[in-house]
Amino acid sequence: MTMTFFLHDNFDSKESFEPASASITSSQIKTSACEEFHLFAEKLMIPQTEGVVRRPRLFDMIDRSLLQFGATLLNGRSGTGKTALAADYARTSGNTAWYTVENADTDWNVFRRYFAASIHDALGSPESARSEPRQDGEVSQDGEVSKVAVAKFLADLFARVDSNFRKDRLIIILDDLHRIFDAPWFDVFFEILLYSLRENTQLLLLCRSRPPSPLWRLRSKQMLNVIDEKLLAFNEAETAEFFKSNGLSKKSARVAYAESFGRISKVLQLARSRR
Repeated sequence: MTMTFFLHDNFDSKESFEPASASITSSQIKTSACEEFHLFAEKLMIPQTEGVVRRPRLFDMIDRSLLQFGATLLNGRSGTGKTALAADYARTSGNTAWYTVENADTDWNVFRRYFAASIHDALGSPESARSEPRQDGEVSQDGEVSKVAVAKFLADLFARVDSNFRKDRLIIILDDLHRIFDAPWFDVFFEILLYSLRENTQLLLLCRSRPPSPLWRLRSKQMLNVIDEKLLAFNEAETAEFFKSNGLSKKSARVAYAESFGRISKVLQLARSRR
């Protein structure tokens, strides 16, 4: 298998996440009661990226982490290449459920429908298996969701997957997870999710800031592994390969690496300035 890493100037956007009170765009329209709900397909699609630099060491690192831990967290600021790396990994990994999280997804009914749809899309579920029953009364006035409701949702979802599919491996990738850190149900959902994962189901999470303490503490239980921006950064050999692919000298690459400390967005900027 050829392992590559795609680069694009816009693979990350803002540095920090915005609270749930931020204004909602037209691409985030929803109805709280979920009588009717339109899923925006672009949130469930693996992002398109451009340019290529081979980085097999990171693919190997993710492979080992996913096999050993229940979940792997790619953690780093904007411009560290999380989305680009995960998108390339997803394209080479078979059945992948991709979900790009937005600010409005702090609403439990919005999140759970996108989460379920991403898994059904990855496995090619028939329409009969994709339907999500309305669940009145499971969300309190302050937005909290009971453990029973979360557990039932995940049990029903994975039961339908188990009864309809026999796939070797399913990777669930949640991008921009920091956007829902302040959701009242966040801690409950992810703790139950990690215990609900099947043996052949692996979870890859992407965020720009440290997650809430309950999720972060799962590292000590060997249920969560963190790959931070120091590991995501280009090493000197990767910087030289990227500069060479753009017709630039090894000397320029050495200077750029020293100036950027391997931070991908800075490497791109320096490469453009030297063309």
